[in-house]
Amino acid sequence: MPLALAQRFDAMRPPAAQPPAEAVGVDASRLAILSMEGPEGHRYRIQVVAIGPPPAGGYPVLYLLDGNAAMAALTAADHASPLRGGVLLVAVGYDTDAYFDATARALDYTPPRRDGQPALDPRVPGRRGGGADAFLDFVQQRLMPRVAAAWPVDPQRQGIWGHSYGGLLALHALYTRPGLFAFHAAASPALGWQAPLMDEEADAFVAGAPRAKTRLLLMAGGAEQRRDAPSTPAAPMPAQSLAGRLRGVPGLRVEWRLFTGLSHGEAFSASLGPAIRAFLDEPGDGPG
Repeated sequence: MPLALAQRFDAMRPPAAQPPAEAVGVDASRLAILSMEGPEGHRYRIQVVAIGPPPAGGYPVLYLLDGNAAMAALTAADHASPLRGGVLLVAVGYDTDAYFDATARALDYTPPRRDGQPALDPRVPGRRGGGADAFLDFVQQRLMPRVAAAWPVDPQRQGIWGHSYGGLLALHALYTRPGLFAFHAAASPALGWQAPLMDEEADAFVAGAPRAKTRLLLMAGGAEQRRDAPSTPAAPMPAQSLAGRLRGVPGLRVEWRLFTGLSHGEAFSASLGPAIRAFLDEPGDGPG
């Protein structure tokens, strides 16, 4: 996230409304709320909602990062058009009244440095990052089994959505945990984190062995500030360039979506509906 946007960030500000055309709505009265403790003593508020009846093979499950804000945007939606099938949404947030926990998410969602050195957040002196692997361990070893014990789920159809640092987490999972998720949605990923770390992870992924079929949806707002090319507005956005770079990787289907005129923050809510709907599409549906 550009520094100017970081300075305006307000964890108590409700997320923007979803654009009506692709909004997904959730009935707040149907939410199940779980409380779990994870790495670094973080307490997670897990909000789970089933939309529609379960398919024969169980619900496809989409994990939503920044769950407090994500679920707030979903429950605020009015007159949303129906989905193509049943889905279980698992919003992974923090036990706080804020929509975002900036300190906890900076640690949980950012990958560790490859050289083993501390991964400090460059925007906030002293704020720790680099805890993505411990957080993914929590999701894989504790949260997923708990969800599967309480709801009928399809273990072959699990996905993850994240925005900004959450987008980094979705990409890090794609690059380093093949098979954990069949669908990854990364909205406005903060690709400059500990540069060139994410380029190195992408390089290793591209050069790796063939893997199981996976889908990646990369998204960004058209009005996001770009520190990499401030004087060339026609230049591809970093996420768009990444989409082109990853196309052709065996087993990976890549889609790119630009939200014209939307800022980095506005892309948070705007990306939710398209991600959920794309997750429920069959792999051959829609643009490549």
